[in-house]
Amino acid sequence: MLLDSNIIIYAAQLENEFLREFIAENSPYVSALSYLEVLGYYRLTHQDKVYFEEFFTSSNFKTNQKDVREHLIYASE
Repeated sequence: MLLDSNIIIYAAQLENEFLREFIAENSPYVSALSYLEVLGYYRLTHQDKVYFEEFFTSSNFKTNQKDVREHLIYASE
């Protein structure tokens, strides 16, 4: 199962604990595109960025795309 970036964002909201539980129980995959969409959002607060960085650090990526992810995010800063 592959998580969409919107589900990742919704799961971070306090009222969506059931999504966080589902994600924790099922360990779904995430993609480099979701990483880019979530962490590249221009209105991301510092607190959100820290939360999502921790989320992605512990996530299962569909393929080993770490270099691609880091290049996409840090090249835009």
